[in-house]
Amino acid sequence: METTDLAALTTTQFSGLTSAQLGALTSTQAAALETTDLGVLTTTQFRGLGSTQLAALTTTQLGAVTTTQLSGLTSTQAGGLTTTQVAALTTTQLAGLGT
Repeated sequence: METTDLAALTTTQFSGLTSAQLGALTSTQAAALETTDLGVLTTTQFRGLGSTQLAALTTTQLGAVTTTQLSGLTSTQAGGLTTTQVAALTTTQLAGLGT
């Protein structure tokens, strides 16, 4: 799927993607995801994003991620976040990484 095609999905359509489909996104595609789309993902779907895709997310995108979504990350995924990304997380979001 091209980045432009991904951007054309409605939030409802985006929420229907499987964790495997999300895991197949390139880092460029992950960086282009809308914050509203990220916010509707279930924990399982969000966990489908690999370390490379997570590292490509902007601090604005990560601001839309819930504590529940973050709590579902593996230690490898959480460890792949950049120092800039971690510094931008709220206290509540950081607590989610620790669970």
